Amino acid sequence: MKNLYFDYCSSTPLFPSVQEVILDTYQRVYANSSSMHLPGKEANTLVNECRERIAKILGVKQREVIFTSGATESNNLALFGVANVAKNKLSHPIHIITSSIEHSSIFESAVHLSSEGVEVTFLPVNKSGIVEVTDVQRAIKKNTVLVSIIHVNNETGAIQPVEEIGSMLKSEAPGVYFHVDGVQAFGKLDVNLENMDLYTLSGHKIGGPKGIGILMVKDHVDIAPIQYGGKQESGLRPGTVNVPGVTAITEAMIVTISKQASSIEKLKKFQNELRHHLSDNSDIIINSPAGALCAPHILNLSYPKSTSALMLNFLGKNGIHLSSQSACSSKGNKISRVIMEMCQDQQISSSSIRISLSADHSEEDIQYLLQCILGMVKSMSENKKFPTIPV
Repeated sequence: MKNLYFDYCSSTPLFPSVQEVILDTYQRVYANSSSMHLPGKEANTLVNECRERIAKILGVKQREVIFTSGATESNNLALFGVANVAKNKLSHPIHIITSSIEHSSIFESAVHLSSEGVEVTFLPVNKSGIVEVTDVQRAIKKNTVLVSIIHVNNETGAIQPVEEIGSMLKSEAPGVYFHVDGVQAFGKLDVNLENMDLYTLSGHKIGGPKGIGILMVKDHVDIAPIQYGGKQESGLRPGTVNVPGVTAITEAMIVTISKQASSIEKLKKFQNELRHHLSDNSDIIINSPAGALCAPHILNLSYPKSTSALMLNFLGKNGIHLSSQSACSSKGNKISRVIMEMCQDQQISSSSIRISLSADHSEEDIQYLLQCILGMVKSMSENKKFPTIPV
């Protein structure tokens, strides 16, 4: 039986060159980059060289690249960091706009801010799972301080119109900051940060290690730390800098960009093949939007006659490993909040699974995945629980 991983949105294996960089840094550069002795200064120089390389990739200033422990911290820093400054500066309650289909690190942060007296608008999405620019426009108030919209939805792959939203905000509400969670977009789409004030990236989604992330913060953004105990990362992120993590995410970004064009071409081919064959089965519902509205590495589907848990179990027994929701949201949640917001159908929302692809997959892998999914639907329709798919 095959053993195939189709959960690249949750985490990715290290690129070989990233593994080499991590090991080399751990062995050679073990000093604290905040120390004033020569080894410490050498570590600090290495960090700044990495920061400069990342800034060039993103098209921003070196000092605008802030290293964090990962996307969750970056998203929390963006929301709480901006909100806390605004609450202290303004005498009236502040307002934040986000969407109903954000990653849990944004959604739950916004819910918490709401409990603290911050006015939060959770925008709806259309049937394709996409936020309408006009809805953002209408939601803006005099006390709005921040808009936070995900770039590529981590469950459906729906590409949000972040460039259009950013352009609209700059022309109509220039005092409102715009944060974008770009975790699932980098390397899968061209990223233009011109009209974005804050942008989140994660190492382990792009061939880097866990425990390292980035929050791009433009110079003009008024933001405060949410942790205390040091002045590292321009005073925004206290604690010893993860030098091996910094070198690793830098290498991961360089490799990802170098492979982007060829990876996208291959991912689109795989996604289109899956979509074509799965759509032929009338019992399967494709939740991901079609064509240019969807990132090439994600395909979300539902089989309403079953449940997500049963399908994942079935596929797992046949060597196919994927997920139903974001790994940060899946435990204890039987219904996908994202799919529910799109279709308002409990059966569809409780029977969704997410396929997330890699350019390292082969055509043979895709054919086996199709065989297993279609075999699962056939078996379940015949009330057979867990037969093994014949290879």
